[in-house]
Amino acid sequence: MATSLFKMPFDIDKTRVHQIYRSETLNQAQVETITCDEMKEIYGELKFDKLYEDRPYTYTSLVTSIDGRIAFTDAPQGPLIAKLNQYDGDGAGADWWILNMLRAVSDGDIIGAGTMNAESDYTAHVFSRQLEDARMAAGMQPVPWNIISSLDATDIPFDHLLFKTKEVPVMISTSAAGIPVIQEKMKEDYYLTGPVHDISEVTGEMIEAMKANRDKILVIATGDKAPDSKVALYIMKKFGLDKVLVETPSYMHYLVSQKMMDELFFNYSCIYVGGQALTIGKFGQEFGSKDHPHTRMLSIHSHSDHFFYFRHKLIYD
Repeated sequence: MATSLFKMPFDIDKTRVHQIYRSETLNQAQVETITCDEMKEIYGELKFDKLYEDRPYTYTSLVTSIDGRIAFTDAPQGPLIAKLNQYDGDGAGADWWILNMLRAVSDGDIIGAGTMNAESDYTAHVFSRQLEDARMAAGMQPVPWNIISSLDATDIPFDHLLFKTKEVPVMISTSAAGIPVIQEKMKEDYYLTGPVHDISEVTGEMIEAMKANRDKILVIATGDKAPDSKVALYIMKKFGLDKVLVETPSYMHYLVSQKMMDELFFNYSCIYVGGQALTIGKFGQEFGSKDHPHTRMLSIHSHSDHFFYFRHKLIYD
């Protein structure tokens, strides 16, 4: 049954992007996702090349300026890098639609507490009715699990609308240090798994208990003072999350550092920012000259001469 969550129409002619490059490696992609007329006409097909046994397949979607900035210093709202492209205002709509497409093919969507603090009504659901319908036609639940990633839960706004929106399944991934914070501040019913410090501690009984309590807020506690992402992602996979979108840039950068990020959907708004404006991973550890990942370009789409959409596959060897 379709949700009552807010939807918006997408004008296909204004949103359509055109594929100008496609890697031969995409011809070997075997993992089907969803399909519908809107998706075919705006973007085309979307397949992945593999799934894993020990963690979900992960990807992100970000819009950057030509020099890799994801926000203006004087106006830090992320979408403005796309929206303030005065030569292609509809390119921002295509960027927004691609994010919705990636939500639509995902079992879970990792969001940051910072986003929740900045947007009091934020929910990572699918804003296109056709894409939501296509999810359900493919046997998926209407809304991907909204997974809040937090170091110790102290930055989570527990009065946020997300916790009160029953149609959105919510999971929190935090550390053992976050357990007393959640016990003190969580108002809604929740089910706690953990603390878990090693994959060997994850049992079938643990996963079945999570599934039996999926109508509550699920809390995964791994690690001591910081979550252990390897263990947390393993639990998510065993719970049934095969494909996960990562919407928080800082956590995405961390997963790249741990070689657990698979694809980057980087949308490229042809504006220049420069200076000290926010970049991806600015608050994380940079890679060095002797040890850094590479990428293979899988596809390039264009909306106009002023907006492009790149799909990268990360290479860690």
